[in-house]
Amino acid sequence: MQKILLFIFMVLPLFSYSQEKNAVELFFKNAEKFRQAKEYYRAIVEYEQAIAIADTTAKVHYWKGVCNLLVKDTAKAIEDWDRTLIIDKKYMPAYSAISKVYETRDDYANYKRNIDFWLSVEQDPVKQINLCYETATYFFREARYEDAHVYTKAGMGLSSSNVEMLFLDAQISNKIKKYREAIATIDLILVQLPQNSPLNQLAKYNYEKGIAYYGLEEYEKAMPILEKANLGPFKSRVTKLKPDYFFAVASAFEDIYAFDQAKSLLNRAMKIDKTYIKANILMADIIVKEEHHHKGIHLFELGLEGYKGKDKTFLKAYNEFIDILLSSQKYEKALTYSNNCLANFRGARDIMFYKVVALHKLGRREEAIAVGLDLLSDSNITPKEYVKCSLLMSYVYGVEDLQKCKQSLLDCRKGPYYPVGTYALEYFDRISGDRNDM
Repeated sequence: MQKILLFIFMVLPLFSYSQEKNAVELFFKNAEKFRQAKEYYRAIVEYEQAIAIADTTAKVHYWKGVCNLLVKDTAKAIEDWDRTLIIDKKYMPAYSAISKVYETRDDYANYKRNIDFWLSVEQDPVKQINLCYETATYFFREARYEDAHVYTKAGMGLSSSNVEMLFLDAQISNKIKKYREAIATIDLILVQLPQNSPLNQLAKYNYEKGIAYYGLEEYEKAMPILEKANLGPFKSRVTKLKPDYFFAVASAFEDIYAFDQAKSLLNRAMKIDKTYIKANILMADIIVKEEHHHKGIHLFELGLEGYKGKDKTFLKAYNEFIDILLSSQKYEKALTYSNNCLANFRGARDIMFYKVVALHKLGRREEAIAVGLDLLSDSNITPKEYVKCSLLMSYVYGVEDLQKCKQSLLDCRKGPYYPVGTYALEYFDRISGDRNDM
């Protein structure tokens, strides 16, 4: 009798557990049918029935979380996936699902916490490396370079010869100004590649190494390496690092009396190449223009005082005089003489341009826009005058009207003004990006 009772007590729990397990599976299968039919709310009810019987099955919580995500209840989805991992910390799909939610939310702290748990559980070294690389790539794309660096270093610890990981690490090092580190990492890649590798295959590595030397201001080393990368998708990038580019942009800025910007760019050109004489000449021209030329101003004033008429010699004198006034930052006087000249020489395009500059410098934005639009609508305006005025108008519109500002820059990107149009577009894109982040 005692043996029979002992047998019953041993078998009964097993029988009960078997019934419980079967019931959980039954509700789970029903839930899966509803989920596949895209009836997510009904599926959630079935998953909850399974959980009410026994809260011990990871996959039930996982798929309930998926359904909660599909009905846009991400908070409950996260709860479900957290519970999944409490039941089974090796249920890998839950880590991936949680990461995607935190990515969408830009919740970097929780994203990172989840990845760290995931890495601690993952046993496959290849999957660990891939996870490090994907995480670093995500943070790199989000411009969170310090976070990205943590995961490239972790990946390099798992595999010191993984070229993709090494290259991403070098890119990140350049972003956070660890230039020596970037150079050393690129060298680890280059020693793995055949010495006769085609330049187009080496271009991205040469570009990053050149950028590192460029960041260190070791231009004598940087420029020859960057020249090796001067092909394909890197050609436009390398172009923007050369003295010629800075000179071209500076020249255009000089045309619209943006002397401070011009001098800054010329200094960069001269720093990169001390023998780049064109930059020295233009810098000297600007410095001379900025001098007040008091005696010259006095002589022009004497000659133009009270003038009325149509003699083109006087138009030439006005032209030279107003140029001197703008160069010496005498904007009120430049505006006065522009108006005087236009009273005699109506529609003189050079003088209208000077007037826009003077109004812009004086902060009289709406008036500057009105005169600028009149000038641009002149049927006799030359292509060179049009692009020059379009560049000026982009700065008149400025951040107050970014759409018209950028359109003006697109209009000016022709011929010798193409570099400055590109340069200014990138500048205003950064400005608008910063404003959106505020």
